[in-house]
Amino acid sequence: MKSISSILLVVCLIATAFYSVQANASMFVDVTNEIKSMNFTALPASTCAKAASQAKHYASCGCPYVWGGTSCGCGGSGGMDCSGLVYTSYREAGYSGITRVTTTQVHQGSGCNAGCSPSNTHNCKVGDLFFYCFGSGCPDHVLMYVGGNQVAECSVPGTDCSVHAPYSENYQTCRSFC
Repeated sequence: MKSISSILLVVCLIATAFYSVQANASMFVDVTNEIKSMNFTALPASTCAKAASQAKHYASCGCPYVWGGTSCGCGGSGGMDCSGLVYTSYREAGYSGITRVTTTQVHQGSGCNAGCSPSNTHNCKVGDLFFYCFGSGCPDHVLMYVGGNQVAECSVPGTDCSVHAPYSENYQTCRSFC
């Protein structure tokens, strides 16, 4: 009788532990992207310069904003959204490791140089990415620094992508690939 009671006690303890782990699973954090970014090897500066050049080209050739878009023939055909501009520019520069959407791009690369921000671009590198929060699911917007205190951006439906001075409103963080 003692052995049956002991077995039942062990089964109950295992079941309780299993239930507790399942119930608290949402408390665990997936740090996979953070680990990947810690192991990130910086790209050559020439790759980031080429990506910035591509982004500047698309953002100044009449490429329209198209949600989910990743290609632009300029002058109205095709189109890009903010993360599509980043994705396409880095891929055309030879880096195929870039992800497609803002919410995953923010976990790539490494932190930018100290002091690099939209309000102080002196320490920024061409190709650095500025992330913003304008709604839910933040970050929900990304710009690419293209040098000379300018960023390339595809922002809202009904407009073309553009090159302009960066803005600080709703800025969250910066990521660098070089």
